[in-house]
Amino acid sequence: MTALQRIKDRFFYNPYHAVAKSDNVRMGKSQLGGEFRMRFDCAREDVALEIGDRCLLRNQFIFESGAGKITVGDGVLINSGTKVISRSSIEIGNGVMISWGCSIYDHDSHPISYVDRIVDHNQALIDFSHGNLVANKDWSKVTAAPIKICDYVWLGFDVVVLKGVTIGEGAIVGARAVVTRDVPPWTISLGNPARVIEKIPVELQRR
Repeated sequence: MTALQRIKDRFFYNPYHAVAKSDNVRMGKSQLGGEFRMRFDCAREDVALEIGDRCLLRNQFIFESGAGKITVGDGVLINSGTKVISRSSIEIGNGVMISWGCSIYDHDSHPISYVDRIVDHNQALIDFSHGNLVANKDWSKVTAAPIKICDYVWLGFDVVVLKGVTIGEGAIVGARAVVTRDVPPWTISLGNPARVIEKIPVELQRR
């Protein structure tokens, strides 16, 4: 992205126009804040992002490769500063509330082997000089697994959700928790790693 494009993006970016002109997005009747962004680091021909109705989205959706899919249900709120980054699959159900500053990340980004990470870094140096940090990244050595955030979940600010987890219906994850394993439905979790501290009373659960 050139300096002129960055200036235009900062002052004249229209999220609705960006969605309308993208073949990679399908959106229902939802509202997008001025902070809303989509980023496709590699060319794609498929629909990678699906957004339902009655959503209010102020976050970023990021696709660093030619793979990955994100679906957002109806009535979802995602606040500013939150990044949803997919190479596998991220499913966000209906009535989900996600606070500001969260990170939802369905892959490890880098290999486990330090030798492979050196190769990864050297390739990134080459790609960065051409304006795309991951243009030729070898994703075959990076572990990825789907994330599912079920209906009516609430994530507090700065929550981190890592690959391969399911957060059950109606669960609440407290601020700055790090979710590394499945969260049972209708529970409250806190900490790093996130652990269940109590169950939500039955009378407050969906029937």
